[in-house]
Amino acid sequence: MATAVLVVVGLVFGLYAAVSGASLRPGPAGPGDAPGMPEPAAPAWAPVDRPGPALTVPAADLTASLVCTRGQATRDTVLLLSGTGADPDTAFRWGLRPLLAAQGFPTCLSTAPDANTGDVARRAEYVVHAIRTIAERTGRKVAVVGHSQGGMVPRWALRFWPDVRDRVSDLVALGPTNAGSDALRAGCAQGCSAAFWQQSSGSRFEQALNSERRTFAGVDYTVVVSTGDTVVTPVPQASALPAEPGGGAVAGNGAVAVQDVCPGRTVEHGPLGLSDAASFALVVDALRNPGPADPARIAAASTCTRAQAQGITAAALRQGTAAVDRAVAQSAATAAVLPAEPDLPCYTRPDPC
Repeated sequence: MATAVLVVVGLVFGLYAAVSGASLRPGPAGPGDAPGMPEPAAPAWAPVDRPGPALTVPAADLTASLVCTRGQATRDTVLLLSGTGADPDTAFRWGLRPLLAAQGFPTCLSTAPDANTGDVARRAEYVVHAIRTIAERTGRKVAVVGHSQGGMVPRWALRFWPDVRDRVSDLVALGPTNAGSDALRAGCAQGCSAAFWQQSSGSRFEQALNSERRTFAGVDYTVVVSTGDTVVTPVPQASALPAEPGGGAVAGNGAVAVQDVCPGRTVEHGPLGLSDAASFALVVDALRNPGPADPARIAAASTCTRAQAQGITAAALRQGTAAVDRAVAQSAATAAVLPAEPDLPCYTRPDPC
C-alpha cells in the first residue's frame, strides 16, 4: 500500500502512536482547476422525497451487523457509528459506550465490513437497517452519534431513504466529513480507499450528499469540531453542515467547537470522537436537551480540568487507544486502494434506477 494512504488511514482516528512519518502530497486537480476552463454544469440529483431504494446487502449480514444493549429503553437508544479504520466496538467500548450507559442511554453498534474503508454508500444501507430495526424494537426514535465518517454517513441515509427521517431524534457528529476534507483529498494523490475518495473535498459523493437538502425537520443536528483537527480540514468548514440551497437556515447548521467550552484546549481528530471530556459533555448535552448542544450548559469548571471524559481511567485510555491503533494499522494494510473515486449508486440520479 502507498505510504500516503497509510498516513491518511492513521490520521482519521488521530493515532496516538504514529504509523508513518510520510507527509501528505498535493491532490489531483479538481473541476475548474485548469486555467480558462469553465465550471461544469451542476448535475441533477434524485428528488428529496422519492422513496428509498431496496437494500442490496444480504438480510443475514444486516442482522448480524447490529448489536444492542439489553433492557427496556426509557430513553432514545443511541446508535454509535465509528469512523474509517476501526469498528465501533473497538472505538467506543472503553469510552463513549460506558459513558452513555452511565447516563441512562441504551446503545447499539452497527458494524460494516472492512473497517469502514469501502464504499460509504453501501455502509449507509447498514445504517438504514439499524435505524429501522431499533425504532421498531423500541417504539421510540433513534439518536445517532458518530465520529468522522460515522458522523457523515447517517446524513446519506437521511438524504436517500426518506422513511428514516421520522425515526431519528438527534444526529450528533464529532469531526464529521460533511463537506469533504482537503487533507484527505491530498492523501489520495497516489490512490486510496473508496471511503477516503468519497470523503475528499470536491468528491462526487459529497456533492450528492449535500444535494437538494442538507438537513431535515424533526432531526436535531449537533456538529462538534476542534480547531486542532488536522484530518478533517479546514476547520470548521469541512465538518459544518453546508447552508441550505436558497439560504434557508436550520438550527444546528453551524459547528460548536470544544474550544467554545474550554478555550485554548488542544484536541486532535481521534480524541475528539474517542475520549475528550469536552466533546463527550457536548454529546450528553445534545441528547438530554431539545435542539443542538449548547456550550453554555456545560460545566466548564469541572469539564476543562480533565483531558479524557470522567470514567475513562488512564489504563482504559492506554489500552483503548492501543487497540484503535492496531485496528487502524490493520485496515491500512488490507484496504483496497483505488485509482479514482467509485461511481455513485444509480438511486442518486434524477431518474429511478
